[in-house]
Amino acid sequence: MYRISNNTKNNKKVRWVLLEQLPTILSPKILILIFLYAMAFTLLLLGLRILHCETSLSQSISTVTSTAGSDTSLIYHQESPEKIQKNIASQVIRLHVIANSDTAQDQALKLKVRNAIIEELQSSLTDTGSVQDARNQILARIPSVRQKAQKTVAMEGYSYPVKVTLGNQYFPVKDYGDLRFPAGNYEALCVRIGAASGHNWWCVLFPSLCFVDETRAVVPADSKEKLQSSLSKEEYESLEIHSAACDWITDKLNRQTGHSCDHPVQ
Repeated sequence: MYRISNNTKNNKKVRWVLLEQLPTILSPKILILIFLYAMAFTLLLLGLRILHCETSLSQSISTVTSTAGSDTSLIYHQESPEKIQKNIASQVIRLHVIANSDTAQDQALKLKVRNAIIEELQSSLTDTGSVQDARNQILARIPSVRQKAQKTVAMEGYSYPVKVTLGNQYFPVKDYGDLRFPAGNYEALCVRIGAASGHNWWCVLFPSLCFVDETRAVVPADSKEKLQSSLSKEEYESLEIHSAACDWITDKLNRQTGHSCDHPVQ
């Protein structure tokens, strides 16, 4: 037989005493306090977890914003700025009129020649559906354009010769209403008056964006439709002045070419 020691008996007695007093110890008031402490601890853990998640999300957003700000090309990466400019240039034909000099008289003559040329070409280009058709129309009318420009010069009392050619030329960035064309080489009808050493004037002949009245520079809806139908979504968005794509391509091309964004003096 095993002998139960006094220590063992005492331990059992203590346990029975505790069990007997348990209902008194765990009174409703004590149970409520335990419940409240447990809820408070749970809410504390939940709050810490939410705070951790918010901190992580904030850091992620800051990282994405910083990356996008330093290199917006992460968003517009499908086409390079050079390709976008070349594709835009392939769908437009511009007009370039260069004055004889920078005197007030020669600059005024330049604008009158400009008006005469736009009047001569605008009607034939209005219903033109493609850049190739527009090119053919312009080439066919170069003699009449030269004649109209020369007549305008003579009517103003000058004997300056007028030279008219169609070819590629470099143009800085230029706004037309709510569209901004990036800097680069474009096909253009170039009209040189006399020495052609004065400030120049230019516009887009096709699609029609030539504004004789600069105070009403609103891009015609049909001209926008022609551009949208011939350009990709990314290319057309890069023309819209208030778009991020426009700011991106303008900044990229200016950095690469070193040309400024200054608008030409008319």
